[in-house]
Amino acid sequence: CPDPQSCSQNCALEGVDEKGYLENYKASPVQGGIKLEFPSAPRVYMLDGEDRYKMFRLKNKEFTFDVDLSSLPCGMNAALYFIEMDEHGDRNGLNPGGAKYGTGYCDAQCPHMRFIRGEANLLGWEKSHWAVNPDGQNMTGGHEGRYGYCCAEMDILEANREAGVFTAHPCTEQEQAICEGKEQCGDRGEGITGYCDKDGCGFSSFRMGDEKFWGAGQDFTVDTTKPMTIVTQFVTSDNTDAGDLVDIRRIYIQDGKVVKNSEANVLPGGGDSITDAMCSEQNRVFNESSNGFRDAGGLKAMGEALARGMVLSMSIWDDDFGRMLWLDGEKNSFDQDPSAPGIRRGPCPFSYGTHEDEMKYAEEHGAMSVTFTNVRYGDMHSTYSLI
Repeated sequence: CPDPQSCSQNCALEGVDEKGYLENYKASPVQGGIKLEFPSAPRVYMLDGEDRYKMFRLKNKEFTFDVDLSSLPCGMNAALYFIEMDEHGDRNGLNPGGAKYGTGYCDAQCPHMRFIRGEANLLGWEKSHWAVNPDGQNMTGGHEGRYGYCCAEMDILEANREAGVFTAHPCTEQEQAICEGKEQCGDRGEGITGYCDKDGCGFSSFRMGDEKFWGAGQDFTVDTTKPMTIVTQFVTSDNTDAGDLVDIRRIYIQDGKVVKNSEANVLPGGGDSITDAMCSEQNRVFNESSNGFRDAGGLKAMGEALARGMVLSMSIWDDDFGRMLWLDGEKNSFDQDPSAPGIRRGPCPFSYGTHEDEMKYAEEHGAMSVTFTNVRYGDMHSTYSLI
């Protein structure tokens, strides 16, 4: 690997057959969907034919799926989300694999992928990546290349049994953008947004003040020990595909009953969905130091990405560095006051959530997995029915 192009030409990407998915990666087909088992399951995408990704265009539409995440404790994340990847997976002369081989990943975190558009991201590779962990320690990670790969991201679900959130991450750049340096790639610690809003504007029932909405057991409005149907609606200003995105709404269906989303009790203006007004108020009440959602174009920019077309991705993962505290923790930094608005994301202990914690839990309680089934989309109120 003397230079990026030579490195690309000298490297190969091996495919995986169904047996490999089942035995090595614990990703198995189930009726109407897929089961992903931790810790081996890979991130997967939905294809449209053999060599291109299915492109979802969801502005003025609703998207619905069924999920069972009943085995996932604190620190785990069952994720179903959309990213504005290239339809062909950036297939080109340096990357003949493309979508069939799962290439072309990007998201709003502008990840420094090892290969971007088929070219090895090895310039500056000797530089170590470092960050501050929740305990306030400077931690050195692995090496990373000079460039990041950014695109808009719409997180339909990131959740475990204890907490869940749906989040919009708009970007200023259309489709996929290669970034360099913190002014383009962003720097959360310095409050620099860059091309994409890394934090996003999300709706977490627990964080918004309803701590009995989502959780394990019959005491919760949505009982995460049971399968559920999740409906997300992308509402436009004039209820047509041409209008601007102005609202992202959520409903749940469980045990044959429609469950409205919880209210944002912690916000003076309330609300039960993602709007620009709610995002601005949340930013103010939670005393955030910057407003990346607004700076990246807010819901209008998110809607433009949804109109251009986005790729569906599903995964199951943990986070040894951050312990997934941003999702479910009583706080996500050692110096935070859990009584301050927006600090508590869930009921999970600050000290819990390392990879070792998750593996020990699996030993004691059995395999951890998520099942995503019955994905469908269409006009408003067309994708679900109560029989």
